Amino acid sequence: MESQSDVQLHFDVLSCRALLCCAGKEYILPDTYPSREAAHAAAQAFVRETLGLTDGRDSSTGDVAIWLR
Repeated sequence: MESQSDVQLHFDVLSCRALLCCAGKEYILPDTYPSREAAHAAAQAFVRETLGLTDGRDSSTGDVAIWLR
């Protein structure tokens, strides 16, 4: 697994959608989320499972920066 690069999560409070930006690519997460915390948890799972990135700590405590938009 690669180490975690610059990962940002943009959560839109009006549409309840999340956009994940990582390594020059953008991914729209497939679901809607009731809160930014729910989007954050989904983004952590997406980063670990789909992108194969980790932050070097225990996989249950991954960290993704949240930016509200």
